Amino acid sequence: MVRITEPDFQARYEEIKREAIDGKLVVYVASDVDAICACKILHSLLVRDFVQHKLVPVACFRDLEKAVKDDPLTRVVVMLNCSGMMDLKQLFEDRDVKLYLIDNQRPLFLDYCSTTEQDIVVFDTQADNQTVQKYMEAHESTRLHGDSSEQSDEDEDEEDEEALPHRRRRLNDGQAKREYRRQRQRDARLLADYYNSGTYYTTSSAGQMYILADQLARADNSLLWCAIVGIVSQYLFERMDNERYNDYVNLLNADVVRLNVPTQDGARSAADSLQKEDEYRFMLLHHWSLYDSMYHSGYVASKLAVWRDFGRRRLNNMFARMGFSLKQCQQVYTHTETDLQTSLRQKVESVAPLYGLTDIIFPSFSKSFGYKHLFTASDAAYSIATLLEATPETAIRLGEKAHWNAEDDLQALRTDSLDVGEGLHSARRPWWMRNFYMAYDAVDLSEGLLHGITLCKKLQKAIVRQGTAIVDNKLAKSSLKFRNIVMRDGPDLHLFQHPITLTKLALYLTDIYREHGNRNLPIVLSSLDAENGSYLVIAHAPAPMFGSTQKNRFGIAFQEAAEKSKARVSFDSFDPSVVQVHADDIEKFLQNIKLRHGY
Repeated sequence: MVRITEPDFQARYEEIKREAIDGKLVVYVASDVDAICACKILHSLLVRDFVQHKLVPVACFRDLEKAVKDDPLTRVVVMLNCSGMMDLKQLFEDRDVKLYLIDNQRPLFLDYCSTTEQDIVVFDTQADNQTVQKYMEAHESTRLHGDSSEQSDEDEDEEDEEALPHRRRRLNDGQAKREYRRQRQRDARLLADYYNSGTYYTTSSAGQMYILADQLARADNSLLWCAIVGIVSQYLFERMDNERYNDYVNLLNADVVRLNVPTQDGARSAADSLQKEDEYRFMLLHHWSLYDSMYHSGYVASKLAVWRDFGRRRLNNMFARMGFSLKQCQQVYTHTETDLQTSLRQKVESVAPLYGLTDIIFPSFSKSFGYKHLFTASDAAYSIATLLEATPETAIRLGEKAHWNAEDDLQALRTDSLDVGEGLHSARRPWWMRNFYMAYDAVDLSEGLLHGITLCKKLQKAIVRQGTAIVDNKLAKSSLKFRNIVMRDGPDLHLFQHPITLTKLALYLTDIYREHGNRNLPIVLSSLDAENGSYLVIAHAPAPMFGSTQKNRFGIAFQEAAEKSKARVSFDSFDPSVVQVHADDIEKFLQNIKLRHGY
């Protein structure tokens, strides 16, 4: 495996172009917001360079394995957020394939970390260079010299004399020999810590692809918008901390200013333009009322405890302190009086700290679609995520039309089911790929974003209702290491059959428990899929404070629990902290979850 950073992006892209001439180029794309935005950037670059390629969406490992088997002639592969910790050699069955991995998830799979392995190229960032390099060096040392805990002194004396002549000479000295053995033990412990410390996210794949576009002098507003949406999505879902996010904002703002020069009267030079805009931590403010936007925001709801009567009174009191009537605040924000919109920031900044809302604003960007629609980056990120997660049945139950469905698709949704092994069936049916393309098109299509936002508002209301019910009914069962929540019934249960939806609920609950819980514990959230007789289970690791991130150690804990409990499970997601468990085995599975390392 060869790990490259920003200075080498352009050279590797030129290499992809050369190799794609002789071999078939396939781009596998995960079904998440960051991957979709990265794909749009890469696709644009390849089209401009007349490079023939195929885009293949993959929602899980099973999709990826099937796609690889169905395309045996592939010789050049780009993988966007779908490589994870897979054994890629086994996946491609030792075929002569050149792999380029662009992934925001870590840890890296280091088994091919060798300077002689040139068929796997990993795109990474310079910001992580020093940290990752020490793990790569430790892995290389362990791979070459073996495991020190299993080798005797006599074995060490028999090492390959050609590979380590200098090492053999030093080992004649007893003290140097012991130091060498200790170093190898340190390397082994370092690698164990690397793999066992949990899943985390280092960067944005869309951000990396935009850096490549900028190096190729191809940066424009369309690609810049894709990068912004991908990066903001990582920030909103607590996969990026404040420090890294602000670094990205500073980098992108320079291009926003360069590509969107205002005219003398201050207006932008084009109707389709980008601008830097500080966003409130109010959800979908430009497409909702101020009241609903604040009430359904996890940050505001947790600070004011709006699920309780006194919390709703505090919210109303906050509006009164700002000089806004409740009637004004319940109107669609863009239809309210101009005075409210122009004075909102000044009044929020003066009143919000009295209610503990000290981080109410964060730097972001917005895009004008013509002279009619304006979307902030968080609007777009929430919209695209909802388009990915909302099944046609969910849309219909929420009172929205599933635009892409034909009658035969609706029949398939009622009858089709995917066997994922171990006696499990999945609710992930043919709709997911239609959702992928709908979300893909919506990134720079105002009608698509509006459809996603309409769905998002209704789905967020259900998330808040479910979160309120969990808190009010004390459904969270706390252990020493995590909170366990099992959702078995309720009018909105059918909505929580997708990892993105469960993650949103976990984030909402995290905000609440961070403010009002005795301890800031991870959340294990299980939702019953009665139709298929299984539970979708996710684990969310809360950050110690708002704006920071935390590694998620539940991937290993879930695997160990499955082995110990003998539960029928499916680890099919690219995220190791997402698992499907047979309904009859859920209790013993949850009882056997043990975290070897505390949070």
